[in-house]
Amino acid sequence: MRKQLFIQLSAPQAGQVTGGAEAAVLPASWVLQDDQRPTGALFHGNLQEAAAQAAGARVSVLVPGVDVVLAQVELPAMKAQRLARAVPFALEEQLAGDVDDLHVAIGQRDTQGRVANAVVSRQRLDGWLEQLKAVGLQADVMTPEMFGLQWDAEDVPGRSHWSMLIDGQACLLRTGAQTGLAFEVDSLRPVLQACVDDAGDTPPTSLQLTVCGDGAFAGSDEYHLLSALCAEQGMDLSLDTKNEARSVMLAQGFDEQRAINLLQGEYSRKQQLEKLLRPWRPALIIGGLWLLLQMGVFVAEYSQLSAQNDELKEQIETVYREAFPESRNIVNPKVQMQRGLEKLRGGGGQNDGLLALLTQAGAVLKDTQGASLRTLRFKGGKLDVDVKMPDLQSLDKLKQRLSNEAKLKVEIVSASSRDGKVESRLSLQAAGGGK
Repeated sequence: MRKQLFIQLSAPQAGQVTGGAEAAVLPASWVLQDDQRPTGALFHGNLQEAAAQAAGARVSVLVPGVDVVLAQVELPAMKAQRLARAVPFALEEQLAGDVDDLHVAIGQRDTQGRVANAVVSRQRLDGWLEQLKAVGLQADVMTPEMFGLQWDAEDVPGRSHWSMLIDGQACLLRTGAQTGLAFEVDSLRPVLQACVDDAGDTPPTSLQLTVCGDGAFAGSDEYHLLSALCAEQGMDLSLDTKNEARSVMLAQGFDEQRAINLLQGEYSRKQQLEKLLRPWRPALIIGGLWLLLQMGVFVAEYSQLSAQNDELKEQIETVYREAFPESRNIVNPKVQMQRGLEKLRGGGGQNDGLLALLTQAGAVLKDTQGASLRTLRFKGGKLDVDVKMPDLQSLDKLKQRLSNEAKLKVEIVSASSRDGKVESRLSLQAAGGGK
């Protein structure tokens, strides 16, 4: 079963603190229900000790019934927000205090269209919340203790079953799903008579009376008066004496679906969270604006860098097309450029490639006086050079220099004399190249 913690707050005594750090040592009683204690186990101590058992539990706080007025008001159907504003003014004639000093929690509408509500002093409610806050407790439900009394729905239209609990001088009466009151035993007969009169044409069928104690109430004058009143009104009176504590019986009879939670409106969890965040709202707004600004700067920089990247890609492709005009498909210019250069080098990295042969032979040809280069042809690791020389002696000297200085293997493929010049074709190959 779901873990539940029921805390019963007692009415403050004269001079007793109701809030602040001192609230941690206020006496309290609570009931804990879980898988090991399905009917509930009663504990006595202070609020600090109760808070220690609240981990993972749904916390329901039962406040003194004498501090809460349960009333009903007839209003037409309207939206919840409008109803919450209208109910306090509709109750104004029924309340002794100033409406502005009271908190009104809205309940359910009954079959006759009357809206149930619970009225409590804001000062008293703030005091209860301060007590819980002092020990780190957050209530899920805060409701008057009358809703811990058992309630049975009407079995006959217009007739109902009332329930009453007497504990010492304290008396709790529940007259409907969300109606009831708390009073002292000395006022038992007049209060019950007034409740019966208010019921009008719909008097209760029976009254279930539960007494906490040793059973001495059955012989008291109050019981005889109560019995006589029930007989006059045609109400069946049943008496049940319990040795269990009042807190345990209220926890066992509590039905959250039929209770009026006082934590509504500005006292709801949502509103309480907003109160906590309100001092931090300017800082949060500034932080949010700063984050938006940073995101804007990031997007702008990203767009700028993306445009620069596209521009560089276009420049790389342009350079590649200029170097290799025969290429059509450009997928990765860098890789394709490297492969093209390796191809020009004749396989990449070897000293018998075109560029290597040109580098070695170029310096010698440039330094040879009277030498005129005509054509070049590279194939199979060999560079054929058509050169025009002043005479045969100059041609021999060129061959020797290419062999000695450029470290090339040189072969004169052809040589012929024309117009006083010698035209020759030399085949150049790296000294370590193939034959």
